[in-house]
Amino acid sequence: MVGVEQGLLSICCLGYKHARYLSDNICSIRAIGYERLEVVAIDDGSADGSIELLRELAKGVPFRMEVIAQENTGNIGLNFNNAYRRSRGELVTFIALDDVYNPAVMRRQIDMMNDDPDLAFVTPSKSVGIDDNGFIKDKSPTLKLDSMDVRSVQELLELEYSEFGSFYIQGVIFRRDVIDAIGGFDEDMTGDDIVLRTKIFRYLQERSPARGFRIIRDNACFYRLHDGNVHKNPARQIRIVTEYLERFWSDRDNPRVLLDWVCSYIESYRFDEYIGFFAVNRRAASLLREERIQTQIRRSVREEFDSLRRLRRFIYERKKLGDGKRRVIILNCIRFDYSRARPATPAVHYSEYGKQ
Repeated sequence: MVGVEQGLLSICCLGYKHARYLSDNICSIRAIGYERLEVVAIDDGSADGSIELLRELAKGVPFRMEVIAQENTGNIGLNFNNAYRRSRGELVTFIALDDVYNPAVMRRQIDMMNDDPDLAFVTPSKSVGIDDNGFIKDKSPTLKLDSMDVRSVQELLELEYSEFGSFYIQGVIFRRDVIDAIGGFDEDMTGDDIVLRTKIFRYLQERSPARGFRIIRDNACFYRLHDGNVHKNPARQIRIVTEYLERFWSDRDNPRVLLDWVCSYIESYRFDEYIGFFAVNRRAASLLREERIQTQIRRSVREEFDSLRRLRRFIYERKKLGDGKRRVIILNCIRFDYSRARPATPAVHYSEYGKQ
């Protein structure tokens, strides 16, 4: 571990096939306007020219920017830990290289951390999504935190259990000694962010209760929403949270939000596609004892294997593809996709967000 530099903000960046977004990300870091800043950027084995572009971008920034190329691991926790170990700032934040910062909010958070050394972290309460071209998405993920008056770490922990998330780690500024105290990310867990937050909250609650945190009613990061996001992969998303519950909440029942997710998953997929999920871990297997899940499986099986319904699906079937897109299949051979009509709204680029 390198020596810690007081007042320095270390931005730990991770990318995979993010070449088209790299310039936007680094420009948003420059726009923060904080002199004591460094970037450690890891590319996880991309073949799209990301490393070359990162090295070129590093030549034009007024701060230290270390670029690390590595073989693909697909392990987000491991990769962020690698970047973190190369950093040296008292203040630390993590971001994916396809996301971009809201510079003014980031600067406010930095100032808060510098003004109060007892703060363990400062987090935004809002999440704003953008598309591949940087325009604000009509339907961005919402955080329950933004509508709550949270004052304690216990309330944040309860959000992790009941909602599977209090905030996104992108845009949050942490105190380095807190990350050190919990050992960074758990490299054997699929869910990197929810595990990191829970470890931090429990550490503060059990070993450092005098330390505080701040919540800014704004967004510090624009989150890129595309097909690679976890929320677009329900099986992986559910696996993440069942692993998480097994490790951190083994003494508590399955929360309602998990049952909602699993019922939706069963409803949207065939029996042979979803049934294997219940064998991925003990918490997933425990879901088979839930009455709601049993009812949903019975309904799914009846609908799938009923001869009349099978004939109807052969004649006409409709599938959800995400982002409001649907696919219609007629006679099992004619296919076409369509999107739900949405009210026309002026497209707002993230660079103009909040100015209109």
